[in-house]
Amino acid sequence: MAYNLPPLPWLRAFEAAARLGNFTRAAEELLITPAAVSYQVRQLEQQLGYPLFDRLHRELKLTRLGQTYLPSVEKAFSDLSIATVSVFGGRESKPVRFRCLSSFGHLWMIPRLAAFQAENPGIDVQMISAAWAETLNPDLFEIDVRFGDGTWSDGAVEFLVNDPVIAVCHPDLALDSTKSDVGQLSQAVRLDIMGVLDTWESFFRLYGHAVPGRSGLQVDQTLSALELAALGHGHALVLETLANPYLESGRLIRSTDKVITSRHSYYLVTSGPRQALSPEAQAFCDWLIREMRA
Repeated sequence: MAYNLPPLPWLRAFEAAARLGNFTRAAEELLITPAAVSYQVRQLEQQLGYPLFDRLHRELKLTRLGQTYLPSVEKAFSDLSIATVSVFGGRESKPVRFRCLSSFGHLWMIPRLAAFQAENPGIDVQMISAAWAETLNPDLFEIDVRFGDGTWSDGAVEFLVNDPVIAVCHPDLALDSTKSDVGQLSQAVRLDIMGVLDTWESFFRLYGHAVPGRSGLQVDQTLSALELAALGHGHALVLETLANPYLESGRLIRSTDKVITSRHSYYLVTSGPRQALSPEAQAFCDWLIREMRA
């Protein structure tokens, strides 16, 4: 998209001169000469076709058009400044940028971020959600919370926790305690999460039951499976850490006490050794490890 804009240095010279009242003070702020500020303002006026200042003795006074134009220019630079700090951080410190899977971010990380910020009020954090783990890009984020086998080669890998896989359902779908729970689950509507290793097939084999055919919806994220289960659409097989918010609120209950030991675990992947990260990133990693292993 083409923008009908004057050169930004000309606009910056105009804004500084209008705010500070003369070219000399504007030059000191912009680290150029007063003559350069005067030249840039005149170039701007020539391009616009109208004067922006009445040049008085040692003083500048905005013309009527200059007064009308100034608030929009000030807002544009203010918006750029806010956006720059929001995305890239200030000059003094940069935010800690980390990535995690969407379900983990929504169900585990977000409820705890306020606690981290209360402990570390001077550290800003940015969370990037992802559907699947990809290569760590230090230019975009230097910390990655991954779920897998830990055999990645794009960063320093540190084990966090192995999470059991449990079956959950809406309270209305509670199994009959007088009958075989595994047998009832084989006949029940079950929700499958695509792309995971710890499936209903693994569950039934582990507990010595013939593997039944598919019975229910398939989704690509744990969060979707949990929401469907909470709405009564079937039994879901999910990581306990991610199910806990639903269990604690009563939206879900355990279908059975039987669990699977997950073949994958949570890992912390960093762009280099943790000791080489910024102090802010090290503090975040220390907090994350403590919280996940608690």
